[in-house]
Amino acid sequence: MSVWSDCNAKQAEFGIAKCNFDQETKPHRLNLDVGDAVIILKETTHWYYGYRQKAKETRGIFPKSYIHLCEYNIVNGEYCIQRTDIVEEITKVLLEWGSIAKNYFLTTNPSFPKIRRKMNELNNNRAALISGNLPLDEVRKVKLLATNQIDTGNKLLGLDMVVRDESGDILDTNAICTTELYEHHVHAIQRIDKANRLSSEKGTTRTLNKYSHNILLHVNAFVCKFQEDSDLLFTLFDGETHKPISENYVVKWSRTGMARDIDQIDNNRVLFTDLSKSDLAIAKMYLVCYAIRIGSMEFKESTDSKRTSMSIANSMLNASSRKASQLSVSSSGSSTSNGEYIIRRPFGVACKDLTPIINKSDDFRGNIDLPFIMCEKDTLDGTLRKLIANKDIGKIDSKMAVTIEVLRGDIKQIKEDFPRLVHTNVPVARKMGFPEVILPGDVRNDLYLTICSGEFARIAKTSEKNVEVSVCVANEQGYLMPGVLSIGAGHQPIDEYKSVVYYHDDKPKWQETFKIHVPIEDFKQCHLRFVLKHRSSNEQKDRTEKPFGLAYVRLMQANGTTIPQGQHVLAVYKIDHKKYDKTVANCYMELPATVAELQGAKPSISGLTLLPKDQLSIGVNLCSTKLTQSVSLLGLLNWSAHKETLEQSLNALSTVPGEEVVKFLQDILDALFNILVENDNPEKYDQLVFMSIIHLIETVSDLKYQHFLTVLDVYINESFSFTLAYTKLMDVLQKNISDAITPKEKSADGNDLEESVAVRRLYKTTRYLHYVMKFVIRSRVLYAEMNCKTEYVDFATRLQELLRMFIDMIGCPSNLLKSEGALLKNLHIIATDLMQVFDQVRLSISIVEILEKFPPRRLTQSKMGCIKDFVETKLFTLPKCRAILLPVFCKHIKDHLESKEEIAECINIMNNILKLLFRSDVGSTHNDIRDIMIILFRTVMKAAHALDRDTGLVGKFFAIMLGILQRMDAQHYEYFVKDLHQRGELKHFVIEILLVFEELVSPHQKPVFPRDWMDMIMHQNTVILGALKHLTVVITDYFLCPFEKQIWSNFFQCSIAFLVQSPLQLNDFNDKKRQIVFARYRDIRKDTAMEIRKMWFQLGQHKPKFVPQLVEPILEMSMIPERELRQETIPIFFDMMQCEYYSSRLELESYGDTKFNNAHHKGNFSDFKTAMIEKLDILIGAGKGDAEYKHLFETIMLERCAAHNTLNVDGTAFVEMVTRLMDKLLEYRFIIQDESKENRMACTFSLLQFYSEVDLKEMYIRYVYKLCALHMEFENYTEAAFTLKLHTELLRWTDTELSPQLRSYRHSSCRTHRQLKEALYFEIMEYFDKGKQWECAIDMCRVLARQYEEEIFDYLKLAELLNRMAMFYEKIIKELRHNSEYFRVCFYGRGFPRFLQNRVYIFRGKEYERHSDFCARMLVQHPQAELMQTLEAPGEDITNSDGQYIQVNKVEPIMGQEFNKFNEKIINNEIVKYFTANNVQKFQFSRPFRDSLGGGDRDDVRNLWLERTELLIRFPLPGILRWFPVVDTNTFKISPLARAVEIMKDTNRDIRQLVILHKSDESLHINPLSMKLNGIVDPAVMGGFAKYEEAFLTDEYLEQNPDDKELVEELKELIANQIPLLEIAIQLHRMRAPDSLKALQEHLEGCFADMQQHVELRYGRKSCDLKIERDSVVMRRPNTLMSPLFDVGNNRNSETSMGSSDSGLSKSTFLPRPQTNSIKNTLASLSFNTRPSLGHSPSIKSNKNKDKTPGKRRNKDGKVKEREAHSLSSSQWYTPPLSTITSTPEKEINTSIASLASTSNSSLSGPKTPDPHVLTEELTPKRPLRSEMEKERRLSRPASIATPTTTIKNFPDTRSLSESSNRNSVETTDSTSEEDIRPPPLPAKARDSTDFTSLSQNMDWMPNGYSLLSSISNTSSSSMSTTSTLTKTSITNTTYEYLETTNFSLVGAVDGNKPRPPTPPPKPSRHSKHIP
Repeated sequence: MSVWSDCNAKQAEFGIAKCNFDQETKPHRLNLDVGDAVIILKETTHWYYGYRQKAKETRGIFPKSYIHLCEYNIVNGEYCIQRTDIVEEITKVLLEWGSIAKNYFLTTNPSFPKIRRKMNELNNNRAALISGNLPLDEVRKVKLLATNQIDTGNKLLGLDMVVRDESGDILDTNAICTTELYEHHVHAIQRIDKANRLSSEKGTTRTLNKYSHNILLHVNAFVCKFQEDSDLLFTLFDGETHKPISENYVVKWSRTGMARDIDQIDNNRVLFTDLSKSDLAIAKMYLVCYAIRIGSMEFKESTDSKRTSMSIANSMLNASSRKASQLSVSSSGSSTSNGEYIIRRPFGVACKDLTPIINKSDDFRGNIDLPFIMCEKDTLDGTLRKLIANKDIGKIDSKMAVTIEVLRGDIKQIKEDFPRLVHTNVPVARKMGFPEVILPGDVRNDLYLTICSGEFARIAKTSEKNVEVSVCVANEQGYLMPGVLSIGAGHQPIDEYKSVVYYHDDKPKWQETFKIHVPIEDFKQCHLRFVLKHRSSNEQKDRTEKPFGLAYVRLMQANGTTIPQGQHVLAVYKIDHKKYDKTVANCYMELPATVAELQGAKPSISGLTLLPKDQLSIGVNLCSTKLTQSVSLLGLLNWSAHKETLEQSLNALSTVPGEEVVKFLQDILDALFNILVENDNPEKYDQLVFMSIIHLIETVSDLKYQHFLTVLDVYINESFSFTLAYTKLMDVLQKNISDAITPKEKSADGNDLEESVAVRRLYKTTRYLHYVMKFVIRSRVLYAEMNCKTEYVDFATRLQELLRMFIDMIGCPSNLLKSEGALLKNLHIIATDLMQVFDQVRLSISIVEILEKFPPRRLTQSKMGCIKDFVETKLFTLPKCRAILLPVFCKHIKDHLESKEEIAECINIMNNILKLLFRSDVGSTHNDIRDIMIILFRTVMKAAHALDRDTGLVGKFFAIMLGILQRMDAQHYEYFVKDLHQRGELKHFVIEILLVFEELVSPHQKPVFPRDWMDMIMHQNTVILGALKHLTVVITDYFLCPFEKQIWSNFFQCSIAFLVQSPLQLNDFNDKKRQIVFARYRDIRKDTAMEIRKMWFQLGQHKPKFVPQLVEPILEMSMIPERELRQETIPIFFDMMQCEYYSSRLELESYGDTKFNNAHHKGNFSDFKTAMIEKLDILIGAGKGDAEYKHLFETIMLERCAAHNTLNVDGTAFVEMVTRLMDKLLEYRFIIQDESKENRMACTFSLLQFYSEVDLKEMYIRYVYKLCALHMEFENYTEAAFTLKLHTELLRWTDTELSPQLRSYRHSSCRTHRQLKEALYFEIMEYFDKGKQWECAIDMCRVLARQYEEEIFDYLKLAELLNRMAMFYEKIIKELRHNSEYFRVCFYGRGFPRFLQNRVYIFRGKEYERHSDFCARMLVQHPQAELMQTLEAPGEDITNSDGQYIQVNKVEPIMGQEFNKFNEKIINNEIVKYFTANNVQKFQFSRPFRDSLGGGDRDDVRNLWLERTELLIRFPLPGILRWFPVVDTNTFKISPLARAVEIMKDTNRDIRQLVILHKSDESLHINPLSMKLNGIVDPAVMGGFAKYEEAFLTDEYLEQNPDDKELVEELKELIANQIPLLEIAIQLHRMRAPDSLKALQEHLEGCFADMQQHVELRYGRKSCDLKIERDSVVMRRPNTLMSPLFDVGNNRNSETSMGSSDSGLSKSTFLPRPQTNSIKNTLASLSFNTRPSLGHSPSIKSNKNKDKTPGKRRNKDGKVKEREAHSLSSSQWYTPPLSTITSTPEKEINTSIASLASTSNSSLSGPKTPDPHVLTEELTPKRPLRSEMEKERRLSRPASIATPTTTIKNFPDTRSLSESSNRNSVETTDSTSEEDIRPPPLPAKARDSTDFTSLSQNMDWMPNGYSLLSSISNTSSSSMSTTSTLTKTSITNTTYEYLETTNFSLVGAVDGNKPRPPTPPPKPSRHSKHIP
């Protein structure tokens, strides 16, 4: 059994999953994904037990091997991997940026590539930091790089700026003062801008810094053919002056191609140091390498030459020097005792221009190649010149590979920053000159000697010499000084230097430089000796060669100066070895050394004679801090030896070059102070010495030498040792001041001259007074140390006198202004130094006196600069001194701020003061803050408030103001308030500061601090909150009694504005920012809310004064999404209710008086209620508040109301009303952004109703215009007009002034009720006109006309209005308009918005919008919804589900009783048509209903019942919305007999309407009338009303149904009344029919005669009010489309047959349409579907795809299955509309229909059409009708090719014939949609040729009309079966508007005997959901 042990005490408590672990099937397992953080609670040997950090509730076990354990920290209760701060920051930043980057990607933001690149770089840096492989310097570099990327990325993304210190660490903002925090933010901006610039300007030249610069060289390889060992000498070279800059660096290279020194392999590096800014500014700086081969005169391939370089080198060295050097240059001669033959010969030169590299970024590192060329016969210098000039070089095959790194800083700094690069053994090659700064410890005594050239005459030789120069340093005795020569860094010192030997050259140009380092003490006695020797190319001969000449030069001249800089030509003496005495080594010292010293003489001694034609040129460059080449300087330094020339030397000091002065600064100062202290004539010399000291300081202070000031400081503090100098200096100083202040009386000219000299001397003295005082103080300190601080009183007295003289100097005339300015500039330095030897308090008083002595406006800038400098002194850090200085400083600052002078300097001073007072090492600051507060605070606050926000100084001012407030405590406030109160300024101050605070946080003002300065803003808020807490005490104590409303009001406004500002809304922040704010500043909103709440309840009896005013701010405050805050603030509203309720009705009485007189109570809270409602609308609309707030408000307020005796009723009602309003407003806010316009309008309407109920006119009108704007957005002109009418209903026809609540922003110029109402009426009429609601516009005109005619009698306006009215009447008759269709829409499911859930609405469709289009629109608006396929009411599984289900079907409007006036009147159809579909509130739809109890044949007309549903909506349509909810539903059944009566009524009405139309307009085409009559009198297969006679008009039926007697009688009456109507119609047809229709006319008359005889016999003869003989009212409709009710079916389909009932199809109503949507589209949309789909039907392919196989679909096996597209019912012209598909086999068709088709086409095509064939035989089936069951069975199969169906290719929307009839079909029988019935086709032959110009009427369907338009098919007699095709044909007429119709053609004939394939199930639509 495993034993589990706790892990609490171990580090294995936290880990990361490194593999996926998934074992759900096993118990107690915890599933893990890679990267999951797990907390481990227990462990066994192989398992852990714990939980995932993201899912703490689930615990389980997991294997140990799957977990990587990590060290961790616990932060805010969360386990975090322990990482460095920068890694942790990068991690959080990447997480934060990731989500933003994703949104950027999805929205294709152009910044996405940049932020992705930064994220990748950050990730790489993070990986590098985590790896732990970086050295410290690289870690620092990567850290700074990462922080730059974070900061620039945050800027790019608009995130908060991070404040950092110099090392990149995030600052602790609580540990610094406000002003310092502000400065850090400003520096952060500069840092980020700089980082952005660097990233965008890579490769540009950067300004170099002022520090020392260094170049690190690493020699990697030298690719060249070597035959001998070589020395490689590297140096930095000035290409312009052609001189080396630095010492050489020597690399010993072997013939094998690698370094000769084994230790230096791959470590050949050198650091070139001391390079100054000017050195790097050289136009061309080169890295040059001289290659010198070590070997014989010429290349040899002998065995000797192949010996190793090491043996060669060693053979050159004697025993004494072998250990010291391994180079070829030895300390002995060329021929050593072992007989080696070694010569230094030129090999080649390599160089590379370093200027581009140096100008690159800091710390550059790069690999470069140096091209190398061999010398051939040229010198090394000549070859270099050739290489630099790039001339005659030829092909360069050899090169050197080196690495260059540019490093900034001095050597100490470099070794700290780059320890891996510069380790201890890296040689240093110094510059051959001084660096910019020479520190005292940097003692240097280097002499750089250059062997330039020589000229040597031939003596005995016939050819030129091979001259070798050997140089050594010898002492006075001529003996060699060992180890003082150096050929370069990386090489040990040598005794003797040997030059390169040039072959056969009498005038060699060596230009070889090496260093001579002789100790200072030996320098005087030493000289340089040059020995000249000829080197033979023959080794044997060379051994016998001896030196032929000698030259020398002394290092020190006779006057004590060193050998001068520059070139020297030395005299060469011939050595006669026979006479030369080698025992006297220095015998040549008697001879002149240089050619200049010869002066034409030819001196000689034994063994040495002058060679007059020979000479040797050398160059000298001295870099010594101890030796000088200046005679004047030397005279001063040796003054004690030459006192007679002391005055001359002191005066000559001013002529010494600055370079020499600064080099010997310490020595000169020592000499001067020695003179000052020791001279015997003080009057003569003290002033001279003093001015010399001033000159010295002036020289060092010069811009060129100012870096030597550090040397001067070091000298004063460490080297100065003259204890008595202070007395002399003070004496001279006082004398100079005195001379300038009180000039001696002399002659006028002399006085002026003397005064001028004294003033100039004083200016010089005061300019460098601080250094003089440093000498004085240092001298006094040294004296006190030696003499135990004796004579202090005397010194202090003298010092006090000196300070008094300064004060007197300031009071002098203005000619001392320069001196006074200099004194102010240096006063802070003097005071700091004087602290060591003088009482600080007395010193502070003196300083104050000096500052106060200055008159106003005099040296203002200098004075403020002096104050600024004093703030930074040590003196100011002392509390006792600060108490004296600070008030004076503040007073000066205040004066300047008020006069607006030196504002920037004042800001800097205040910044520095506040920063200093924030420090912990400056003692107590309480009194200092008090002084600043009293003197400066109000001035700073006013200045900050007055400044323009665009000014750069405004942020600094506010930072100072906040900094002062930050340091003020309760005692400060108390003292400040008392002071203000005594001065009577307290009220103004409180108002000012509250106003400043409010503007500081106001979103309407430009922010003082940028929005991304999160730390600064949160710090500001913390300070303001602290100030507000103190101010609450002040306001309560001083302004409650007596009460100051303005102050209290300002406090509430300020504090609430502070509370609701966006930077405090933590809920709006991301998680990272929220955590940071919580950690650093916490949530300060609760504290603020508590202060506001406390102040509200402090108001007491004054509360009613704030009730309406404070509702909005406190409401906004209470909506902050913080539960505790809401709980604290919501009760304030109940208190407001009470305040207003109990307030006095009498204005004079106060709130308190009502306590004594209850009768004076106001008794309501109407003002509070109104304000609450208005402000709720504004605030919730602005995005504040949520459902939680609504519930909390309701709960708290109801509790308070219920507990209150008086407000329990009214208060409860108010709370419920407000809760309901919030509910609606929240819904509105959510929906208003919705894409569904219906949802947006519904919410707006809901709020409109609410404000109407509560009678808030202003809010009501606001939402009226919001709703109107929504309608206008979607061009709902009719609804917009009805919406605007709501506003007019609030107005009266009077000239009363409009109240503000009733004004309209659309008509802002209207001032009275009448003006606004009239303007709105005209706007409404315009909208009605656009919406084609001319009847409504006429009603508006009538009202206006009554006003014009009877009230204001403005007949001109009346005339204008009546003209407009007439235009509307004309438009009713003439202009085409389409009645919109209506749809019932049910929204089921909880997924819809609450106001839609499980509700039923009636929608008014758009113009020409069909059922399918409407369904598609609904699904677009609700993309998640599914379309239901049946009309059955769904169960709870649908209504209570989270989904969305929509049920849509078309409904018919029911006209109201008021429109019965049109009955039995001959009225234009356009007039009646409007009222059938407008201003309707009731709708109906019907569904087929089979009576299962009726028995019998299902096809029997007696069994065809209807289920009819009537719906009542809340408001009539059209209205202010396009839909309204259903409020009442009534469902009942329609019997077959009642349905028959309805059909007969409709048919009679259709005939009557057709007759009226044709009588009123003779130009109408006869074709519709022909088809109508043919369908009635020759009813074909369905039998006409004969079926009704068989079914209902029998005795048997009456016996079975005695209650139907009245309906039976009514049916008989209708049948009888049809005969006279038909008679009139046929007579009219005869009169109008052309000759081509004579045959049809005869056929009609024959059939009618039989029908008339039959009916009159059975039901009697009836008469008709229509007479063909009398003139009828002519109603011509030019430019209007005809809209009769005619038959779309076959001429032979009976309109009164059972097939025409609602059992299978809806009534067909052909509504008028505009010319854009003509009969073509109308007929294309008609559907014969007996079970239409609720959703999208399978559409038939358009003309584009006419060649494709129609109706192809795939079966389960993937094979294409042919299926013909069917039209509904029967697509042939003779098929009854409601019967199922019936085929007529070929053998059963006995007649031809060609004649009828021809007749029809003839009448359509006009007179030019050929005479048609006349139909002579009826098409009647030979077999009985199929039963309904059989029809449905056949309908379930696709029609066979023989079945007369329609293959529809040319219409965009058809219904599949495969859909069977169903009583639950969504398409209902009352539908009047054109898509319900598709007309039969016209003959194919006439499709393309028929001319329709004679068709003058549009074939529109009337409501409730039932007729079918059919054309007579033209088929030959031999054609037995056809397939019809619908095509579109345009119809145009010159008189009437454009329209289209459908041309019907019969295409092809197929065999009808083939068996039908089985019918596949119908394909569901995308959004459909079938509900059984």
